[in-house]
Amino acid sequence: MASKCTITFDNNPMGVYYAGQTVSGVAELITTRPKTIRSIYISVCGHAETRWTENVTKQDTEGKPQKTIETFSGSELYYSSENHVYGQSGGVQIELPAGKYAFPFQATIPPNAPTSFNGSWGQVQHEVALVIDRVMRYDNKFKQGYTVISPYDLNLNPDHMKPFQKIEEKTFCWSFCCGNKGPMVMHVKVPFSAYAPGQKIRFNVVLDNQSDVHCSDVKVRLMKKVNFTSRNPEAKRQVVEVKVADNHCGEVVKNNKAEFNEYLQIPSTTPTSLENCSLIKVSYTLKFIAKVSRIHGDLIIEFPLTIGTVPLYASANDQGPVTTQPGSGPIYKPLPPPMFEEDVRSEQFEDNTFRPRYPVFLSDAGIPAGNAGPNNQPLPPSNGIYPSNIAPAPAPAAPMPSTPQHNNSIPAHNYTPSPAAASSPAPPTPSAPSLNNATARPTTTAATGGGNVEVLGFSLPPDYEPTPAPAPGSKPGIGWK
Repeated sequence: MASKCTITFDNNPMGVYYAGQTVSGVAELITTRPKTIRSIYISVCGHAETRWTENVTKQDTEGKPQKTIETFSGSELYYSSENHVYGQSGGVQIELPAGKYAFPFQATIPPNAPTSFNGSWGQVQHEVALVIDRVMRYDNKFKQGYTVISPYDLNLNPDHMKPFQKIEEKTFCWSFCCGNKGPMVMHVKVPFSAYAPGQKIRFNVVLDNQSDVHCSDVKVRLMKKVNFTSRNPEAKRQVVEVKVADNHCGEVVKNNKAEFNEYLQIPSTTPTSLENCSLIKVSYTLKFIAKVSRIHGDLIIEFPLTIGTVPLYASANDQGPVTTQPGSGPIYKPLPPPMFEEDVRSEQFEDNTFRPRYPVFLSDAGIPAGNAGPNNQPLPPSNGIYPSNIAPAPAPAAPMPSTPQHNNSIPAHNYTPSPAAASSPAPPTPSAPSLNNATARPTTTAATGGGNVEVLGFSLPPDYEPTPAPAPGSKPGIGWK
């Protein structure tokens, strides 16, 4: 082993950041023998690229058609910074003695950086790289990816509250010819048109099979469509559609009727679209399929579905609004902080095996106290991306329930997001620090429930009023136990 490099992030072992936050850590380099180098530098960058090949036919020099393989590609750079930590750029040759070296790094992710993505023909990659600039040899490069999430609050668009409802019917060939049988009619209802990963899409399907054709299964599928765009040698598009989740409701025999009230849970997946990325776009379709024999063709109903990083308040609670008050809108339970899980899909761009993590909201998760989410995972930042004039809800009189453990939880860590004072306006987002003055400064986490509290980046409804604490000596009513 000539050299080994391990890149870790300060108080954030999962390497999950929101756009606008600061990424920092240490690159630890171990060399077993001396090296002749020019310099060592650390780069922090975010970029997107697409690439694929196609068989095309072109004319050769004699004007005859000739088949060839052509590569289509595109690239975008969102941010990049370099800091020489050993030697100088373009400097003279120096010797790097064998030993162990620790190089701190720090950089600010732009607020408009797109969400991380890894797919078949393209990627949005954010990474830290340590590069050893060698003389008359290939450079040694060590890379470590990290996840960047661009917040997508579904509550900011009222159209996401609109329900889906549709009726489709199909008359099969022999039923039409005989004239004595009716069609197959499917009626679908979905309460909302947008959800976040981890939520359950509850739906109602009524299939009235008046035909003589047997429906072997009523299936519900969440499909993800990715559009990859090239720039060179020309603008071209490659489309890939994959299944993200599905549910099999059951069969409906001929001349019968059935109703299904079930749900489809959304796994960790890329948010709809990728803002500020023109090369890769992501969209979703919710598809209801009445499966019949191939000779007839299935009866299908489709809806466009939006996937965000902050769920709708109304959809976050499976039971709907907690309470209503006369003359005011509904009051919803606070949203639990998300967990961060790897993308459920395993497609990868070329040799990139990094799988981004996306926020997953579990409807049965409790609201933990303090400034950490389930298993001490990072909360969304208070960095100006969301409205900063929303004060946090007062703490309940009785202790809040502890966070339940989930089988798909990830290791705890001590990541501490930027604090936001509840009684004063949020401070402005700091500018990007210089990498030349970067130092490794571990962050300490408060051990008590007081102190700094990170406010979730969710906009509370304007009519939100917390339940007042009971007076001393009075009997407690319904509330936190």
